[in-house]
Amino acid sequence: MEHHLKVFLEVVEKKSFSRAAEVLYMSQPAVSQYIAALEKEFGVRLLERSNKFVQVNRAGKIVYQYAKDILRNYDQMKLLVSDIKNSPSGQLKIGASYTIGEYLLPKILAKLQIEFPKIIPAVSIGNTEEIGKKLIHHEIDIGLIEGHFTHPQILSEKFSIDKMYIIKGGRQSLEREVILSREELENETWIIREQGSGTREVLEVFFRKNHIHPKRVIILGSTQTIKEGVESGLGISMLSELTLDKELQLHTIHKLEVEGTPIQRDFFIIKNHQEFHPKALQTFETLVKSNRLE
Repeated sequence: MEHHLKVFLEVVEKKSFSRAAEVLYMSQPAVSQYIAALEKEFGVRLLERSNKFVQVNRAGKIVYQYAKDILRNYDQMKLLVSDIKNSPSGQLKIGASYTIGEYLLPKILAKLQIEFPKIIPAVSIGNTEEIGKKLIHHEIDIGLIEGHFTHPQILSEKFSIDKMYIIKGGRQSLEREVILSREELENETWIIREQGSGTREVLEVFFRKNHIHPKRVIILGSTQTIKEGVESGLGISMLSELTLDKELQLHTIHKLEVEGTPIQRDFFIIKNHQEFHPKALQTFETLVKSNRLE
């Protein structure tokens, strides 16, 4: 039954018997036989066929949704049983928000490779909201995020802290190392991250708390792009100290003295609640917690 479901999923996703056969290294008649056997098992047609397309019907949609969960649980079962007798191994799908993924995670992965070479990481980078959604949909096994993501399915645990600073380019007009007023901050061009970003969340809280309403805002989709914009004099921003080592050493970016900063925020590990977690995931989680920033 396991293989029948795999064949069915492939036909639905490829919308073609022939394309599914290519991916599965099977003949097209063999694929058709597997689908026919599955339909006989359920006593109902699952796919609507024509010369031009294969389309899943209402019954097929139900089987498709449950088949994905069945196969995922079956794979997890095999992995957990294997874990009992073996050292941590196998693929581990890790999701990380941008600041963590680009500036902290590489160091952790380097240590993981040295200490546990049988664990093969596959990394997805996105903003906090994107990583949370990937975890809910089982596209990743564990997430590392810099903002808050709440969902009944998700277990969240703080693993480190970060400090956020308002920054400017080295050649900008704001050269005074004094506490800037609310009016001065409002008159600056702010370069900020997109909605759903943990960095954006912290900045919006800062704006609300200090009653700051920037007159001009530019939205950019990555930390690196924001740093380049700040360096070029496009505007000011708020970023993690973790992202600024090189620029601060080269004096291309400076921290601004602003009341209420630096702002401390938490980094979180998120994982699916009430699920069995394989040894590889537990090993990685322990390694992450040992690399605290405090």
